[in-house]
Amino acid sequence: MGRERKGRMAGLPLIPTAPRHPRRRRPVAPLAAPPPPVVPQPDLFATATTDRPHALTYLDVATLGLALVPARSLRPDDGPDGYLYHITTAAGLDTLRARGTVLFSPRAPLVLTERPGVLPWLANMMEVMESDCEAGHRSDSPVVFRVKRFVIDRLLEHDPDRTREYGVSFFLLTGLARQE
Repeated sequence: MGRERKGRMAGLPLIPTAPRHPRRRRPVAPLAAPPPPVVPQPDLFATATTDRPHALTYLDVATLGLALVPARSLRPDDGPDGYLYHITTAAGLDTLRARGTVLFSPRAPLVLTERPGVLPWLANMMEVMESDCEAGHRSDSPVVFRVKRFVIDRLLEHDPDRTREYGVSFFLLTGLARQE
């Protein structure tokens, strides 16, 4: 019987088996474009930036010629001079002197006026502020200081609102150099 089996199997014709999955041709991938040439980023510090004006954020008190001006020495008929004036509190002036610099920025400019504008500005401040001078609060009392106009002339912008209100030229010290 063992022989018969072998014989039977030996006599069977070989049947080719079908492949499980028919062979499909893979689509040929398109050739990739060559990468673009690498362009180096330009050096931002190699060229001067002329499109944006230079901005200062502070000035030295000694360079500005900052000096305290007694309000009693100012008269209504005084004309403009070579200085610009600012009114602040005594504590504010003490801080400026201790720091040694006047800080300003385009977002918080320092307001300055010519000499004829000091008295109207001071009178308006006195109306608005409570009079703490009588109570002995020296730090809240207004003081006037002046700075040399020629040092900061290119850093000034006109303040049309205060100029119109007081009838005297007012300026904003923004720190942005004007292009003339």
